[in-house]
Amino acid sequence: MESYTPIESDGFESQPERYKKIDELNKKSFLITEGSSLQVLQSMHSIGLPRDVLTSEIEKTDNPEIIEELEEKRIVVNGNMSPLNNYGPEELSLEERKEDAKNNVIKFLAKNDVDFDDVRLLLPERDYDTPLSVINLDEATYKHDYTGLLVPDTRADMIYTFKPEIVMAARPADCPIAYVTAETPKGELTVLLHLATLGVASEYVAQSKKILDGLGVDWESVRVQLTPGGHAETYNYTNFTAYDPREKFPNNKGLFVNVEETVNEEGKPAYNYDVDVSAAAYEEIAEKWDITPYQIFMDTTDTTSPTSGYSSNSRHFREDIEVDNDNTRDIVLAYRDRTLGTFF
Repeated sequence: MESYTPIESDGFESQPERYKKIDELNKKSFLITEGSSLQVLQSMHSIGLPRDVLTSEIEKTDNPEIIEELEEKRIVVNGNMSPLNNYGPEELSLEERKEDAKNNVIKFLAKNDVDFDDVRLLLPERDYDTPLSVINLDEATYKHDYTGLLVPDTRADMIYTFKPEIVMAARPADCPIAYVTAETPKGELTVLLHLATLGVASEYVAQSKKILDGLGVDWESVRVQLTPGGHAETYNYTNFTAYDPREKFPNNKGLFVNVEETVNEEGKPAYNYDVDVSAAAYEEIAEKWDITPYQIFMDTTDTTSPTSGYSSNSRHFREDIEVDNDNTRDIVLAYRDRTLGTFF
């Protein structure tokens, strides 16, 4: 897939050609034509009127009754799933945020008939100066996080299991998660790969290929499901780095787009750019793993868009959106051989 050319969509924003192509390929993927033994489910923070529209309308009035009516046009569905780093509703204290996140996790899992004790939660390592870390969940030791979920004692951006009862989970914001199933000499393998922007830039996809080879993966049996992530149209950085990210990470075509050199408030060189992490992750997997589009399905929802129901770390820092915009986290999980649960 080449760099995209924006085209107009029926939604609130233009649809990059890049994602249009992926959507067309999705229709012919394994998930649509044959289904999957692995069901992937993600919580949704809120739904309703787009956040940018709400912000714009609220700014037009000082009438508290009108403001209240407008705010009621966006409804919290599942809410925040993590109390870390002060995530959660700003009107709550830190202790209240912890309790709120714990209750939200418990309710979401119960609604979808997921056993709380079966869940194993990834804690990303986020050390991009070292090789991709991986954990075999079947041999790991665990502790409980703030919400009571089991997490490995060590951090990693890739976890895997051969046990069908284990439910693998993560709390992404704008990072796509790759859930992978494959046949191996030891039986069916399930993998969770966390693909943060710098993880993709640091060639985690190529590194994971070597790890999967070492596990004896039959590549024809590989099936990949990618969860939503950030798109370049709304995943924007301004005066963010003193270097051109394309030069620092030259092996990742299409991850950083619309790059322009500028100066920051101190008069020093800086760069503006957009991040297309979802499309880059899709294309990296197809290329570096040398698998066919039939073997990959990606949810092309843009988590950074104001129209999205998902949480977004990037959107939290946008000054033009203030409604329903606490720094929150969703939870995404995958389980085998069950009926697909409901989002709400």
